[in-house]
Amino acid sequence: MNNPGPEAVSEELQPTMPQRTVPIGCATRNAALAAFFPKEIRLKLLSAFSEDVFMDGVNQRLRKQLRMFIYALLLLVIACGISLSLVMQSTVQNIHSAVAPLIQWEAISPAMTDIQELLREDGLINSSLRRVAHLVHWFNFLALLTAMFLMYHIWARFRSEDALAHQAAHDPLTGLGHRRALERRLRSLRGQTHALILGSVDRFERVIGAYGYEFADQMIVDIACRLHTTATAHQGEVYRLDGANFVILYPHPAHTSAFDMARKALQTTMRSPFVYRKHEVFPSLSLGAVEYPHHCGEPATLLRNADAALQSAREAGGNTLVIYSEELNQETQRRVELEAQLMHALQREELELHYQPQQRLRDDALIGFEALVRWRRGDTLISPADFIPIAEESGLVIAIGDKVLERACLKIRELRALTGEHVVIAVNIAPRQFLHPDFLPKIERLLQATQIEPTSLELEITEGAVMEQTESAIKQLHHLRALGLKLSIDDFGTGYSSLSYLKRFPINKLKIDQSFVRQLKPHSQDSAIVEAVIGLGHTLGIDVIAEGVETHEQREWLKRLSCDEIQGYYYSRPLPCAQVLPFVQSQSSMNQA
Repeated sequence: MNNPGPEAVSEELQPTMPQRTVPIGCATRNAALAAFFPKEIRLKLLSAFSEDVFMDGVNQRLRKQLRMFIYALLLLVIACGISLSLVMQSTVQNIHSAVAPLIQWEAISPAMTDIQELLREDGLINSSLRRVAHLVHWFNFLALLTAMFLMYHIWARFRSEDALAHQAAHDPLTGLGHRRALERRLRSLRGQTHALILGSVDRFERVIGAYGYEFADQMIVDIACRLHTTATAHQGEVYRLDGANFVILYPHPAHTSAFDMARKALQTTMRSPFVYRKHEVFPSLSLGAVEYPHHCGEPATLLRNADAALQSAREAGGNTLVIYSEELNQETQRRVELEAQLMHALQREELELHYQPQQRLRDDALIGFEALVRWRRGDTLISPADFIPIAEESGLVIAIGDKVLERACLKIRELRALTGEHVVIAVNIAPRQFLHPDFLPKIERLLQATQIEPTSLELEITEGAVMEQTESAIKQLHHLRALGLKLSIDDFGTGYSSLSYLKRFPINKLKIDQSFVRQLKPHSQDSAIVEAVIGLGHTLGIDVIAEGVETHEQREWLKRLSCDEIQGYYYSRPLPCAQVLPFVQSQSSMNQA
């Protein structure tokens, strides 16, 4: 069996961070700096000249100065109003003091009597002065209220703008800075060495599927609080990019004891469980680290490199840290390019089947073939180990599996028509293909279209595919058996190997993985395992086939252990499609002789 098992399936590639558009004139400026300055000084100059950082600083200073000017202007209006009221009150009192002797002077001439009457407290002049003073006081009072209202309105406006500015630079769920804020922060570093860790919560999609988005949001908030507390203790800053991805920025180089302590603290803080509404989850983080500006001075590229390291940590099983290297980026680019080429290969019919014969040990007869997919790109055959994992990640494995099933059924019909022999062809079924809701209807339509005997088609299914959703998988297996198909468990012994479930599987055959056959020797551990699997299969009434048989000694030892069938280079290498018919005819002639 050449197709990789479920352990080859890794997390889906996250999308690459978008590249920042370089403004007009940047290329000329960069070239000029490169011609006259060394790399470290050039990075500092480029960061200092960054348009975004410069404009952010200018805008902040302008906003602050404008705010202070408006407040000062309104305070000046209030002060002027209060001063005007005080001056008016003082003026009225001064006038009263000045005319008081004239009003009280009794030896006044008859001609001045009318003026004295006007100056009295209830006279016309005094009444007019009081009215003017009251009007001034009311005007100043209204001006004061208006100024205070304007101050409150402007304060509320600035507060709203500050809130909007905060929201524009921070994640609404956790309150942490988001990707744009991180990019601005990186541009402001001006070449100072920092370590950046990109962390992702492992198996976060399962949490959402099991407990819903509300639970997942609460979990993200809890993780953000943990990371912020832990990072702050080691002079770090925390940002949330999206989903379950966080960035922690440390003012330490990536290969120092301070960075190592900070990394260990991050992993330690994640060990305690998250509990919400009686549900308990133990979160863990996959971490990818880069060093600024050693691994790149441009934020978008730096994050892309960190993501490449993160993907490597995920593929290693998660809950670990990988520091970026150029090889990681090259591997990521290779896989993305290979995925695009694989899509074109499907459209151009570049995938072809080779058939490896299987032999029955009891009478050395040919019992069938295993269909193995190959990718012919030009004159080169690409191994399934190179493209099947990528096909499983991208979902292309379903389209490839459908194509393989169709061609295998057509080959069965062709061999039946040309030889009259009942030749069984086994086809590997990927876990993602087997668990697809449309898999069973496709099989039914294919059998109906090709009109082959269902017993001529054998489906090889890995233990991982069956154990991932056990009950639904068992139900699916019974439906397939009801159609008359043969079923086998592929690579038996390398996965779960649950005996309690094995007795419930309606299978015809167990295939012993080649890793046990490769080192098969008398009285070895591999020999004991193979003998136990053969005995188990026979006890359950299941045939056993061993793959990877390459020597006469291996074949004879398997025969001595009562193995039913073998497959491997000793009997035959995988055959191109054109060589299958001659091989079947030659084997039929040998058996008849």
